[in-house]
Amino acid sequence: MFDRFNRAVSLSGTCWRVLMLDKEMLLFPLMSLAALGLVMGAIFAPALVSGDLTHFQQALAENPDIYQNPRAVALLFLLYFLSYFVITFFNAGLLTCAMIRLSGEDPTLADGLRAAFRMLPQIFAWALFAASVGMLLNFIASRFKGLGRLFVQLLGAAWSVAVYFAVPVLVVEGAGPVKAVLGSIAMIRKTWGEALVANVGLSVLNMVAAWIAVPFIFWGVFNFSTSPTLAVVVLAGVGCWIFVTGLIVATLDAILKAALAVYAYEGRVPENFDAEIFRNAFREE
Repeated sequence: MFDRFNRAVSLSGTCWRVLMLDKEMLLFPLMSLAALGLVMGAIFAPALVSGDLTHFQQALAENPDIYQNPRAVALLFLLYFLSYFVITFFNAGLLTCAMIRLSGEDPTLADGLRAAFRMLPQIFAWALFAASVGMLLNFIASRFKGLGRLFVQLLGAAWSVAVYFAVPVLVVEGAGPVKAVLGSIAMIRKTWGEALVANVGLSVLNMVAAWIAVPFIFWGVFNFSTSPTLAVVVLAGVGCWIFVTGLIVATLDAILKAALAVYAYEGRVPENFDAEIFRNAFREE
């Protein structure tokens, strides 16, 4: 287990060096966030202006069970679908650029976007499938309490693990949803957990970055009345810090997935990665 953790750390470090070669890959998660913001604005802004959102909130206050409200169910599914579609679209572009770089070539932003547009049917199908699963898990969880809800939450966590490589499979094979899930599970088994350990490491890195910001947040809040200008500057800087570290971690995770996918599909060590690490990571049982 200790050796596996060391390999995961080495993989994460190499992903950082790859990112430094193509910093424009950071634009993909940035565009994803911007697109999500536009989508949410397009959905909620008209309802807010017309007053429909207020009526909708009143209806939910009278009956909090959204699954007894057809409009709420339709809106929730639309949000699930659009979120999955936007995120998958830009992830597909990012993974394409990462794979191009790992082949020794120099990708451009346009390369990733063109690839994502070519995969629109597969992305649409995946978003529809993932949104349906997400809705189903959410519905089941809403019907249980205590241990029952905990079991459903564990089921949801297992689903997240199972589809970890779904988008790379979609990108490489142009696969449909079911084949993407099966391919993802197969890749999880091949990697012996290195990908998941490295992903946890990246999540911990993101958490550490957030904890570093906590003292500055407290300082800004408690000193807002005495030094409002400085407090605003500090809080704005903290927000930028958390935002940037989140973008970096998301990009590193995509590069890691791309590297493992290249080795799994092509049987070659990606450019800039250590051959011994990959041989150990993909050793046979």
